[in-house]
Amino acid sequence: MKKTLLLLPLLLSSQAMAAQCKVDLKNEIHLDGETVEIYQASGESAVVDADNNLKIDGQYITLTDEQKQAVADYRQNLNDYIPKAKQMAQDGLDLANNIIDDVAESFDAPGAFDNVKQSMQQFYADIEARYYKDGDLILPADSFGSITENWSEDFDKATALFNEEFITSAFNAMSEKMKAEGGINLTEMADSMSKLKERIASRMAEHAGEVEQRSQEFCDSLDDMAEQEQDLLKQIPELKDYQVFTI
Repeated sequence: MKKTLLLLPLLLSSQAMAAQCKVDLKNEIHLDGETVEIYQASGESAVVDADNNLKIDGQYITLTDEQKQAVADYRQNLNDYIPKAKQMAQDGLDLANNIIDDVAESFDAPGAFDNVKQSMQQFYADIEARYYKDGDLILPADSFGSITENWSEDFDKATALFNEEFITSAFNAMSEKMKAEGGINLTEMADSMSKLKERIASRMAEHAGEVEQRSQEFCDSLDDMAEQEQDLLKQIPELKDYQVFTI
C-alpha cells in the first residue's frame, strides 16, 4: 500500500521522462518558457531569444526566413516541454492526494493525512529544485540517464518518508474512529487495514492505463522534437555542435 501510493507520482515525474523514453541530452539546455540556451561542456553556447534570433558563441547568425521559422518552431516546442513536465508531475500528486483524501473520508477524519500530503509536496519540490534555478529549467547533458540512476534512491527516500507518516496517521485515525464507536478491536483494525490496501490498489489499477498512455505520449513528443532537431541541423549547419537530443 505504501509503495503503491507513491508509485504514480514518481512514475510521472521521473520514470516517464527517462526510463521509458529513447532520447537523452547531448548538451546542457536552459529553458525559461521563451528563450533556449544550449551549452557545450567547454562553456560555448547557442542562444535563441524570444524574437527567434540565433546567437552562437556570442555572434549573431544571419538567417533566411525559412531558417528563422524553423528556429521559432524549435524554440517553441522545447519550451512547451516545461508545462508538460510540470503538469505530469502535478497530475500524479493530485491523484495521490485524491486517494489519500478518499482514505481519510473512509475514516470519517478529513484532514487526518494533511501531514502526509505536505511531506509529499515538499519531497517533489526538493526534486524539482534539482533542475530549476531562478525559474529556469536546467537539464545537464545525459540528465535523463541520471534521473534513471537516481530513481531507486529517490523511491527509497520517498517510501521511508511515507512509511512512518501515513501508517501512523492511518492507525491514529482508525483508533479514534473505533474509540468513538465503543472501543479498539485489533481484529477489526487488521481487517480494515487489509480492505484499505485493496481499495487503494483498485483505485491505482483504474488509472494504470491512463498513466501508461500519457507517459508514452510524452516520450513520443520527445522523439518528435529529436527528429525536428535533425531537420533544423540540416538547415542550419552552424548548430551541429549544439545538438540537444541523442537517440
